[in-house]
Amino acid sequence: MEDITKIRHTLSHVLAAAVKDLYPSVAFGIGPAIDNGFYYDIDFGDTKISDTDLLKIEKKMRGIIARKLPMVRRVVSKDEALNWAHDNKQTYKTELIKELPDEEEISFYDLGDIFVDLCKGPHVENTSELGAFKLTRIAGAYWRGDEKREMLTRIYGVAFATETELEEYLKRQEEAKARDHRKLGKELDLFCFSDLVGSGLPLFTPRGTILRDLLNDFTQSYRLKNGYKKVCIPHIANVDLYKTSGHYEKFPEMLQFVSQESGDHLAIKPVSCPHHAQIFASLPRSYKDLPIKYLETTMVYRDERKGELGGLSRVRAITQDDSHVFCTEDQVGDIFGELIEAAKDLYQKINMKLKLRLSFRDDSDGYIGTPEMWAKAENAIKEMADKFEMEYYIGEGEAAMYGPKMDFMAVDALDREWQLATVQLDYAMPARFHLEYTDADGSKKTPIMVHCALMGAIERFMSIYLEHTAGWLPMWCAPENVRILTVNDQIPEYVNNVTSILEEIALDEPLPNNKLRYIVDDSADSLGKKIRRATNMKIPCIIIVGPKDAENSEVSVRLRDREEKVALDELVEFIKGI
Repeated sequence: MEDITKIRHTLSHVLAAAVKDLYPSVAFGIGPAIDNGFYYDIDFGDTKISDTDLLKIEKKMRGIIARKLPMVRRVVSKDEALNWAHDNKQTYKTELIKELPDEEEISFYDLGDIFVDLCKGPHVENTSELGAFKLTRIAGAYWRGDEKREMLTRIYGVAFATETELEEYLKRQEEAKARDHRKLGKELDLFCFSDLVGSGLPLFTPRGTILRDLLNDFTQSYRLKNGYKKVCIPHIANVDLYKTSGHYEKFPEMLQFVSQESGDHLAIKPVSCPHHAQIFASLPRSYKDLPIKYLETTMVYRDERKGELGGLSRVRAITQDDSHVFCTEDQVGDIFGELIEAAKDLYQKINMKLKLRLSFRDDSDGYIGTPEMWAKAENAIKEMADKFEMEYYIGEGEAAMYGPKMDFMAVDALDREWQLATVQLDYAMPARFHLEYTDADGSKKTPIMVHCALMGAIERFMSIYLEHTAGWLPMWCAPENVRILTVNDQIPEYVNNVTSILEEIALDEPLPNNKLRYIVDDSADSLGKKIRRATNMKIPCIIIVGPKDAENSEVSVRLRDREEKVALDELVEFIKGI
């Protein structure tokens, strides 16, 4: 892993050298190695470049690499570094150098005699060691991620040790483009966006709403059978609620307003847990009442930056399959056990592998609760992962504001990892809201709070699941399970016989009593056109009905992978087996 990181980091310097040769007046930001490749942020001034310029830059890079130039590290003083940046008109580097502590060692890397750059490294020793690469795209990037600062041009590249690895990666990327949920959402008529409604605010069509509802019913069915009770909360609250919970400072993107009628300072909810805490607080609670389990599918809202919004994967209106449990310390293990088993079963049924990340805090600010509270919670999370014999890795700095969590990383058909299901342990928020219950000895105790979402954001889950299935949704959650295509208009009674059979079918797995959804295409279009239309909509089951089918009391069935004749009296079992 270290070798490929060196290769990718060195290629960012080669990229900068090539750009400098082609566009001498540029100023450079940063150019790190990243997953699968590298990038460099560059200020081109008044010069405009586009993806069409990448081939020219890439050709120049290959010429530099062919010269087998050494990468030589030099340590300089801070004054020398500042003089270099000033002399070369590298204003962004000047800013970076000024922020370095005076006692910190400052290093430069010389790429032969053609390019010098401020850098900590590491790098390969010679460009002859560089592997296979390709420049992929150009994007805009604010300097240091600050939208109030300069907009730079970011050039991305991918790099691997061998050409074979690069080719395999590029093939996967082409497949990912074909599976892009934004493309599929439009083709399958699932959702749309409107500039009048606003960025990051998806609108779901009737077909998309069927899919959303089925996914939600599926995820919440696990909690309903484990005794969770539905609750319902408003979409706005006084800002004081979020000040008490700690979310006010955590979410600077919180949408706030002052009521013109009352003068109240309100916010559109960014989370639902403080509301559920207030339902718990509304009545006196005894240890005999615990655990108290609430579930709710509700929208929360975040004012995300426009540049970070993308289809359903990052939105401003986020639907969460949320749940919160208030319990004693002795009950935490059982609660986690139920939720862990639910997550494992859910993702097995949708054919996605799971990995486990224990998300702990780091040393940064922004967390609530005492160090002792955090240590206790992190130890409890780790013990539960061990108890359920789950392989895991620890992600420092990935914890929620109020506590550590188990994040289930789903692996899709393209072997990409996505953080979806999460179970979070919270000692902090109940104390902030002074939640309490009466214990067996009459003393007042603070409950522990467990947060869980099995799909996370339903919008994001939909985006991932559409790409995982390439739009070929399984029978149980396809908005349209079956489409009947008529060869001609000569057998209306037989078509009615087929539809009467479909009316009686309910799918059983993984959702029981899931009524079959079908339409009849009896338009005057040719059969070939009807088949193409149904196939393009990725209908799981296409039933073709013609005069010969009526004579033989059968239908012709087209599935994604095969075609066959099915007797009418066997149609129910056939469809249930798809």
